[in-house]
Amino acid sequence: MAKHIVMRFFFVMLPGLVIAGCGDAEPVSAERYVGTDQLVSIIDENLVSSANLSKILDIDHSRLAQEAGSVMPPATVLIFSDPALDSELIKLNPLVALDLPLRVLAFEDVGDSASKVIYNSFDFLVSRYQLGPGATKSLRTKYNHAMSEITKGVPPEAMASFASDEMKPDGVITIESPYGYQETIDRVKAAINEQKDTVHFGVVDFQANARELGIELNPSYLILFGGPGPGGKAMADAPTLGLDGFCQKFLVWEDASGGVNLSFNDLLALAERQGVTKALALRVINFRLNQVFSDALASD
Repeated sequence: MAKHIVMRFFFVMLPGLVIAGCGDAEPVSAERYVGTDQLVSIIDENLVSSANLSKILDIDHSRLAQEAGSVMPPATVLIFSDPALDSELIKLNPLVALDLPLRVLAFEDVGDSASKVIYNSFDFLVSRYQLGPGATKSLRTKYNHAMSEITKGVPPEAMASFASDEMKPDGVITIESPYGYQETIDRVKAAINEQKDTVHFGVVDFQANARELGIELNPSYLILFGGPGPGGKAMADAPTLGLDGFCQKFLVWEDASGGVNLSFNDLLALAERQGVTKALALRVINFRLNQVFSDALASD
């Protein structure tokens, strides 16, 4: 099967969200990165050999944070795609695109300092996005196969899981846009560019990817970005937030009636579901996401 990805990468350091604290923490030693780097290499090799999965990018949260003056445990998220699977899931609920493309996290567990790999289960998607009868056995099998393929060779003792697969739908914040689809995208990008120390990691045009496969999908566009400094502070005691809380993801999408919406994660809800620390830095980032981007889509 051909690999179809519509993706642009652009790395831009821009003026930042600055959050005080953690300035006196010791830098992460090179030795601490060895275990997670080995797990990342295994996953990378699996991606190279896969016929259906395409790597989008990886984000080394810890090293980026350290470069920005923050300290957090080793944690690298690998983002990859099966466009056909992505499209099938988005057809069930457009909001599921917030958990796509697929991703796994290699991280150092704050509990036992062991290097581990974690990802969200299919049951998590069913719960969070209320997929209901549309979440067929076939779709579950495809999802599980993709995750098994990507983690092949990872030692069983290194595989971690969350205590619960349950999450309420109110963990997604949606703002109705008074503007058209493209103008909404432009306004959101402009608002991101006004923030300090922000990195644009890329965009995913799910509709374009689906079209390459002959699948009709309503407009759906994901923007990946983040502030490594404040993000590192937010993840200092909660590196698993590097799976789905960071980088940040903004989804611009068109509903069945033609309405345009902006959706993004409530980071505190993600922390609640994972049972991890809701650091002050996380609360500040969550507040700014709500304030800044609600203002960006306010009617002129």
